[in-house]
Amino acid sequence: MEAAMHTVKNRPWLYVVLVLPVVIVLGIYLPLANQLPELTATHWSSTYPDEFTRTEILVPVAIGLSAVGSIIGLSALALTRRPALLLTLLFIGSLLSWTTAGVFIGSVVPTVLAETPQTAVIGIWMLPMLACTLLALSPLWICGVYQSYSKQLQAQRQARINQAQGIAAPAPQGTALPEVGEFRETMMAPWWLWMLGLVVAGIGIFALFDSYNRSGQANWTATIISLVVCLFVWPLVLGLCWIRVSITEQRTRVTSALFGFPLRTIKPEEIESVTSTEIDPMTWGGWGWRFFPGGSAVVLRRHEGLAFELKNSSRFAVTIPNSEQGAEQLNAIMLKNGS
Repeated sequence: MEAAMHTVKNRPWLYVVLVLPVVIVLGIYLPLANQLPELTATHWSSTYPDEFTRTEILVPVAIGLSAVGSIIGLSALALTRRPALLLTLLFIGSLLSWTTAGVFIGSVVPTVLAETPQTAVIGIWMLPMLACTLLALSPLWICGVYQSYSKQLQAQRQARINQAQGIAAPAPQGTALPEVGEFRETMMAPWWLWMLGLVVAGIGIFALFDSYNRSGQANWTATIISLVVCLFVWPLVLGLCWIRVSITEQRTRVTSALFGFPLRTIKPEEIESVTSTEIDPMTWGGWGWRFFPGGSAVVLRRHEGLAFELKNSSRFAVTIPNSEQGAEQLNAIMLKNGS
């Protein structure tokens, strides 16, 4: 049986993202070539570097690795009939290329700016290094293959489950659907997610008091991080432990039942299809509020839930009781609206 072909979207952008690391490495090296010392700082244990690499070795290795990563990523785009291999090679190539570019930025620029390699300070140059690592994931999002491949695997898995359980295929659209009303359900996370939220809160509060109690030290970084944990991270983690899903004719809304902040709102006209199915955390990126190439999910445990296919080719899933009733409700709304 011939394998299905998966379309690679946004090819011009992919070419730019995959080739850009090589351009960055060369763009930094060429104007700074005459200013680079014999040694380049390549590792920091604290403020100052503790490891160095000979520049004559670092430069060709960085150019070579970034080029090899770009070639691996570009060659992967031809494997449209082998999506798993395409995604694997695309990730490896992009990660290699962008990580190399990030390390090169964080090594060469601080070394040139310092009087000697031993006095180089990484400082704000950690930010472009982190940005390069995040950009390494972008090809998986913009190529569109992950979305279609994941959708295909989910459909095949559901078909096998239906076949094993003797469940017939879904009824055609002409079948009578329930009267459109409002669907509301809540769901709680397992105990360990609640404990995680409490632990995060405890760490934030302890770090905040500890930073204030250090006499004679202005530890603003620790104070800011502690405030972020206390004001944003802890409420977010604990707020995800109890969620509410409401479905009306105007929208499907997922919110925190504990604190009330919204997690996702979907209008009926944005939906391509919606089904009630078992939501496996490992299939949808893990537990909690997850984001992955081609979609997102709110997953509290392995449980039944709603799986959305949206018209913008993205996916969304949420674990919720009585999901079959929710799916029927949404299909009735879509049928009524002519979606």
